[in-house]
Amino acid sequence: MSFYEEMADLAVECLTEFGAPATLSRETVTFDKKTNRRTAVVVDPVSTLAVVDDMEVLDENTGRDVIRTIATMLHKPEVNDKLTMGDRTWIIGKVTTVQPTNLPIIHFAEVENA
Repeated sequence: MSFYEEMADLAVECLTEFGAPATLSRETVTFDKKTNRRTAVVVDPVSTLAVVDDMEVLDENTGRDVIRTIATMLHKPEVNDKLTMGDRTWIIGKVTTVQPTNLPIIHFAEVENA
């Protein structure tokens, strides 16, 4: 087992111990030509484990450290996905994946309240 495989196993172990059940859902917008209206289709939600907490990150625009709400999870979200934990829902923003090899270890996503 390589070092990175061990780190991926450790990420699973940590989120299993400290994470909470969460659901990732994605809405895609389609256009109905007959009614001339947009329709939203929800893609099947994905169950995952996540931890949401405030973290200090580097703001790319100002170059200063700022506090942002970050969700740490095993499944990779896309921008504008919805993360639901209990009765709280967040919208996914910028996603950062720790993937030094072909094996993704963990995903960090900036989130804001929905």
